Amino acid sequence: MRPTDMHATLLGNARRLISDEGFAVSMLAAVIAAMVLAFGLGATADIVVAMLAIGAVTAVAETRLYRRG
Repeated sequence: MRPTDMHATLLGNARRLISDEGFAVSMLAAVIAAMVLAFGLGATADIVVAMLAIGAVTAVAETRLYRRG
């Protein structure tokens, strides 16, 4: 496989992952939770960024597992 084909496949997979409805809902839930921490409880930026990172990883894992099953 040529390197350009590999990059095109990688970008296509990323596009399909992001456009999936389950991914969007999971990321929305993570953003809402981070907003509650940030504005409601006065959390530091480190905690908010960590919460968003955990939400993104969870959304990716959930979407991939849902597709396999």
